[in-house]
Amino acid sequence: MTKKTINLVQFIIGIILALTSAILMFFGILPTSARITIGIVGIALIATSRVRIL
Repeated sequence: MTKKTINLVQFIIGIILALTSAILMFFGILPTSARITIGIVGIALIATSRVRIL
């Protein structure tokens, strides 16, 4: 896999984790610490993915 593909996959996984965390926070399914951890991991993956949106 090329670096561009790996960065895109990392970005997509980060988006999925961040949205999953938001949904879990809305419905209150998991404990608060688990929801926050999933959200932080998702945001960290998005930040380090090197994908340019703008």
